[in-house]
Amino acid sequence: MAAKDLEIANIERLRLDVPFHPRCAHTMTIRGSGWSVVDLYKVTLGSGVVGIGETIVGYTWGSTTDEQTARLIGENAFDLLWDDSLGAGVQMALFDGAARALGVPCHRLLGRQHREVCPVSWWAQDMKPEEWAAEARAAEEQGFTTMKVKARPWNDIDAQLAAVSDAVSPHFRIDTDFNGLLLGEDVAAPLLCRLEEKYPALAMVESPIPQEDVAGNAILRRKIRSPIAMHFGQPPVMTAIREGVCDGFVIGGGARQVVSEGTLAEHAKMPFWLQMVGTGLTTTFAVHLGAVLTQARWPAIPSINIYSHPLLKEFEVTGGHIRVPEGPGLGVEVDWDAVEGFRVDDDYSKPSVREIHTIHWPDGRQSHYPDGGYRGEFLDAKLPGFLPGVWLERRLDDGSDDFGREYGELFPES
Repeated sequence: MAAKDLEIANIERLRLDVPFHPRCAHTMTIRGSGWSVVDLYKVTLGSGVVGIGETIVGYTWGSTTDEQTARLIGENAFDLLWDDSLGAGVQMALFDGAARALGVPCHRLLGRQHREVCPVSWWAQDMKPEEWAAEARAAEEQGFTTMKVKARPWNDIDAQLAAVSDAVSPHFRIDTDFNGLLLGEDVAAPLLCRLEEKYPALAMVESPIPQEDVAGNAILRRKIRSPIAMHFGQPPVMTAIREGVCDGFVIGGGARQVVSEGTLAEHAKMPFWLQMVGTGLTTTFAVHLGAVLTQARWPAIPSINIYSHPLLKEFEVTGGHIRVPEGPGLGVEVDWDAVEGFRVDDDYSKPSVREIHTIHWPDGRQSHYPDGGYRGEFLDAKLPGFLPGVWLERRLDDGSDDFGREYGELFPES
């Protein structure tokens, strides 16, 4: 193959608005509206080979501008593979194109294959108990065996876990991500120990208290039986390993970062979740990474279930795992008819919508907010968290006079 064949001849960006699945569309519109906006990249090499990648505009670890990608024309694709500064979509497309040019699957460029199937998890934002239960049922119907959820102090965690436990098979597992909202070991240990005894489905907990609380996390780890996962790098990874603050990590980012951190986790013999959010393309790239990283044995979190379409012609999860593709490149086929149906203007962004958030307290009181700003009040311990019977109601502006009038009365200065 001539060097000219491996040069980048063209990079095309297609902006899509991939609708959220109706099951979770209301919640995702509030919690992550921009996650539906996808930049699809088509990188064409001199040989005519095309690589495909995607960036989730409202979430992904890194993106790039059209001006930056234009400067890549004429460069050798193999010289750029490990440059994380290129952003998610371009880097993924380069790996796909380079591997296709060689006629090998992406994982052959990432390392030595360790596993043929990779574990993957369903994902759910903070929701009402019946909504978590619906998510769990859908997960099991679609071949998943685990679901990672956002546990939040404005919802009754007992009611949520009870609803999920009643909705699924005994082998189904629930991982809970508190994002530090249990505040400290004094709050976290009693609550988690009680939940562990009451709900056998509870498997792992992520960031139960602030990650920088080294002493508190070390104590908590000794008091509960569930493995604790923490985002790699905070506290510094060697501190986390030395002080025993967690059982494993959450790892995400560009290919260079993921492989580097995954290799360190291998040496430390600590498992991790791969967290790379996106449609079927990102999910598949994560599977290729998981195929070569020995400690990627906790279920990956791609959040693919939030989308109404995977952008692929075929996508299957069996027994909580995805088979590692062996075809060239990513080894999947894009559904271009679906892509065309989701096309929007190149500068499209999701319009903002007014919201009313109401916390319903067990004693009947109500607290109203125009957005999710109450999170900071819970983190600062200004509001009591995880009370039995507490629940959050979220409403989006439906364009009605009633909503406009209520919004004006509740938030006159907005």
